[in-house]
Order: sequence, then structure tokens, then C-alpha cells
Amino acid sequence: MTDLTTPFRTILDGLKVTLGLIAHRDARVRALLTLTWYRIHRTINRFERLVTLWHAGKLPKPRPRAARAKRPAPITATPRLPSGQAWLVRRLQDHHVNTRASQLQHFLANTPELQDFLAAAPQANRLLRPLCRMLGLAPPVPLPPRTQAARPARLRPRRRARPPRPSPQAAPTIPPRPPELSLTQRPLGLRLLSL
Repeated sequence: MTDLTTPFRTILDGLKVTLGLIAHRDARVRALLTLTWYRIHRTINRFERLVTLWHAGKLPKPRPRAARAKRPAPITATPRLPSGQAWLVRRLQDHHVNTRASQLQHFLANTPELQDFLAAAPQANRLLRPLCRMLGLAPPVPLPPRTQAARPARLRPRRRARPPRPSPQAAPTIPPRPPELSLTQRPLGLRLLSL
């Protein structure tokens, strides 16, 4: 273990413990936190492997970031993690999670060796971005803005715009039912004759 991986593992192991305690208390978020726990565990292992390869001078060459055609998402039975900004912090609203997020932000911003590592290994940026997104942190190396020319052409024509739905206030009112007619007011054919 190097000086770079030890604080990273310590912070994220603490986050894993916090997630385990919250999942034990609240069964409603247990499945989501289990998936999150495994995602963080894999991120730690991959990060440590990249740091070890970097120190040994054997980092694989990063693949160029090419514009990909957008494929439809595969239909799978496995659940997926949310992808919104700070989704874990907003969902749990736990001060222990906020503490770990703050520690990770401090580590990412104030470790000079980490900046050298991220410059040499862009693969590590791809590992850290989902982690930063779930905790609401700024990524250590922001993505370059995409140009309009890099976007693939649309494969399907755009859908026609739907007409706007009427507002609830503009809904047609149903006229009230007419009052029941008394026996003397009914037409002659509908009167009941008493015997």
C-alpha cells in the first residue's frame, strides 16, 4: 500500500461501514445500499490496482475517448444505481455520509501526488466520477466540453410534439342533474296509477 491508497481506502471503508449500519436499520433502502456498497468496494480495488501499476511504470495506455452512437439501454433484470448529482446524500440525509463526503473532497483537492497520478492515469478519473456524483462532489479532473461535431447523428426522427394537456381549471364542467319530477309533473305515460 502506498501513501495514496491508504487514505482513499480509509475514507471509503468508513463510508461502507456507514452504509451497512443504515441498511441494517432501514429495510426500505437495503437493496440500494447493498448495490452501492459493492460499487464502492470495486472502486477501491480498481483504484489501488491502478496506483500500483502507476508506481511500477506499467500503466496501460488509455483508450481515446471517441464519440459513440447512443445505443438503447439493454433491458436487464438487475437493478441499477441512480445517476443524479448527490443522489446518495439526498436519499440518506445522514451526517456520517456527509462527513465521509467532506473527507473525500479534502483528499481529492489537497493531495499533490493524486494530481500527478490522475494526469498519468485518465482511467482513474472514470473510476472517481461516479463516486463524486453520488456524493455531490466536483470531479477531480472535469471532463472537457463536448463539441457539436462530436455528437452522432440521430438514428430515429424526432417525435412530433404532443398537444398540451388542458389544465384542471379548464376542464369542462358537468351540468347538474335536473331535479326529480313529482308525480303530477311527469308526462302522462310515465305516471303510476294506483289501483
